[in-house]
Parts: sequence; C-alpha cells; structure tokens
Amino acid sequence: MRRPHIVPALLAALLFSGGAQAAYLVEIDTDGLDDGVLTYNPSFAFGGDTTTASQSAAGAAVGLTGGDSIFGGNGTAELDTYRYFYTPGSDGDNLALAAGTALNDDGDVATGALAGASGDYNVYATWPYTENVSGGDTTFELTNSGGGVVFSTTLDQNTTGDEWVLVGSGYLDANERYTLSQSSGSNTFVSMRASAALFDYVPVPEPASAALLVASLGGLCLARRR
Repeated sequence: MRRPHIVPALLAALLFSGGAQAAYLVEIDTDGLDDGVLTYNPSFAFGGDTTTASQSAAGAAVGLTGGDSIFGGNGTAELDTYRYFYTPGSDGDNLALAAGTALNDDGDVATGALAGASGDYNVYATWPYTENVSGGDTTFELTNSGGGVVFSTTLDQNTTGDEWVLVGSGYLDANERYTLSQSSGSNTFVSMRASAALFDYVPVPEPASAALLVASLGGLCLARRR
C-alpha cells in the first residue's frame, strides 16, 4: 500500500523530538504466546453476530508481544466483524515507541508523543503477512460513542502484513469512546485477518519547530532542483 510521504524521518525528528515514547496498543491476544490459546484483550470484542474466530500464527509488526492472531469468524446474517475500543483520556499509553520508529515500508513512523489529549491521531492495524484472504476487501471504520464516523477505509489485506498499516487519521476527543470496526467483504473461511490495532497521537508542532520544518523542506526542494 504505497502512498506519497514528505520526508517522514525529518518530520518525526522536527515535530516529535522530546516527546514521551508512547502509543496505545490493542493486541487481540494478550498472553504473549503463539500457542493456539487466545486470551482476549478487554479492549477487543467481536461485532455483529460474530462470536468467535479461528486462531493463527503471531504477527511480526514492531511492538507486538507474540500472541496469536485470528482470522475469519462465524458471522451468518452479518459480516464477520472485529472491534477495538479506545478512549484517549482514560486509556493509558501501553507501548513505548521512540519517535521515528519505522512502522511499515511505506514511510510511516511513530510520533513518540504521549497520547491522552484531544487532537489528531493516526490509527493503524496489523495482521500476519497473507495471500489467502478470500472475503474480498476489508473495511476499517472508526466511530465515536454517538455513532459518528471519523473515517472509513477499505483495503485488500493480501500481499501485505507483519507491519502497521495506516487505516485512517482523524481528530479524537479525549473523553469520547471510539470503536474501530474491522469487517470482511464476505463471510468465507479466511474472510480477513487481524493481530492488533494501534492509536498514535500526532501533536501540533511548536512554532519554532514548524519554522525549522519549512526551512528544511525549502532547502530540500532547492537541492532537488540543482
């Protein structure tokens, strides 16, 4: 999933230097063991009429602790659905990621900023590398407690995985409870795959940092023209 990025390492260094090394991780299996036994995260649940899913190998994205991943589901009248929950103001950060840590091979990096405040957040999902998801495109939709949609993204899970895939960004209120719903395109045996979701706060840069960023980008543009 390639997208254009503007010197992400430079952005991380200038905007997020000095911040706490933090993010909020919702890993589906919390026992840290790739053993076929699932200990579900309290911030995870099945949605619709899905009540269970099959176990699979652990994912390898940075920050994961080695628990099992899941795939498919037993949805019948509704699409297979997984849900991840997050309230910025009350869910404490639980993953230390230094600013600039690479999250995928598309150029996305961790901000390293302490979350919990109202503001912009990047939201990621991860699953083991796969080529056999057969349920069609998977949809990731973030909603607030009132059902308002923050973003909705549909993507092909095949030929990717074992990295953090950016599924959307948006403004989150510290006191709202948000639900990231992951749903399949159709209910097949391997309708979709999942290991975890990640919420990463994106702080507004201080004026001095913003000015330095503009100057640095300007210099980069001049260098490219020569």
